[in-house]
Amino acid sequence: MDSFATIAIALALGSVPTAYLLGRWLGGIDIRGRGNRNPGALNAYRQIGKVAGAAVLLVDAGKGALSIYIGQTLGAPDAAVYGAGVMAIVGHNFSPFLRFRGGKGAATALGISAIMLWQITALSVAAGALLLSLTRHPVWSLTGVFVLLNALTIATSQPAGQIAVCLAISALVAGTHLY
Repeated sequence: MDSFATIAIALALGSVPTAYLLGRWLGGIDIRGRGNRNPGALNAYRQIGKVAGAAVLLVDAGKGALSIYIGQTLGAPDAAVYGAGVMAIVGHNFSPFLRFRGGKGAATALGISAIMLWQITALSVAAGALLLSLTRHPVWSLTGVFVLLNALTIATSQPAGQIAVCLAISALVAGTHLY
């Protein structure tokens, strides 16, 4: 039961369309019709403003972190906790509240990795911030974050489940940038 609850809660949390709701609440706009049409933190930043973008980033990262935390608190097996991470991103990327469309999942993925591997995540995000300051290209910077995150997860001999979930969530995020 703990496994099912963990995964169901993660999917539900991930499905909450933060940027869409904030756009409607702050400016009565549908973020899906502006900019790159993506209901995520970067588009919220560009279309609604810095504070809104930061709020979406924090809430979306929080959805991922909370999904893992709840699973751990419920005492769910590691496989269910890892599955919760994946399902939080699936919910975010394919939100039933937005007709199975959603964001790219990057902020949610960073929240997941921050609670599972905070030191590696901190190093990867710091490198991404440096890359962003040099290139001014958020997608390339984020790519650098995820490449380094996966490389460090493998290089530091993390458990196989953590490596697998890191690769899986990175694939989910990368896949949304390709379609």
